[in-house]
Amino acid sequence: MYGELMAYWVVFGLTHSLLAAERVKAVVSSFMGAHSRYYRLYYSIFSFLLLGWIIWFQYSHPDRSLFRRPVYVSVAAAILLLPAMIIMSICIRKYFYHLSVIDVLFPGRQSSGKLETGGLNRFVRHPLYSGTLLLVWCLFLLFPTGGNLISAGMITLYTIIGTLFEEKKLRRTFGEAYILYQQQVPMLIPFLKRNKNSTGQGRPL
Repeated sequence: MYGELMAYWVVFGLTHSLLAAERVKAVVSSFMGAHSRYYRLYYSIFSFLLLGWIIWFQYSHPDRSLFRRPVYVSVAAAILLLPAMIIMSICIRKYFYHLSVIDVLFPGRQSSGKLETGGLNRFVRHPLYSGTLLLVWCLFLLFPTGGNLISAGMITLYTIIGTLFEEKKLRRTFGEAYILYQQQVPMLIPFLKRNKNSTGQGRPL
């Protein structure tokens, strides 16, 4: 089961990245014609269904705990689970239309693309990803099964790799403004590096 689960996560990461690539989007959009504006919606639905399949596969198979966790580990994980959920909730609520991709149906609500460092972006450049990583590892510590370890590890690997590629895209898009933001605010872990003279430019997610 573990080998299959890992393979499914690899497939998810590869297809998710491939379909998000600009060249692939351009080629597919050329065949979609007038429906090309819904590409991101179809892409997100496909990713959501594939993710749902992976989760179903993992929890439809029996699993076992890898170790007997101390009480203090469970307490710490439970405490950290709350801020993880709060961080994700804030990000999802703030960027609901963009993250749910229904913004393609409401052009007036589409993201302006403006750079910001307000709110959670004062602490990390990608707060949604930070919240996701904190969430999956807290869940593993609460339920330390082999499946949860594989899922947490694969999600972490994909998130880090995906974030690095996204950073390159953001530097191309926003130039010096984003480079300055990188120098002032850490990518995923708060307070690793921080410049007190922070400017007002950054990346919302």
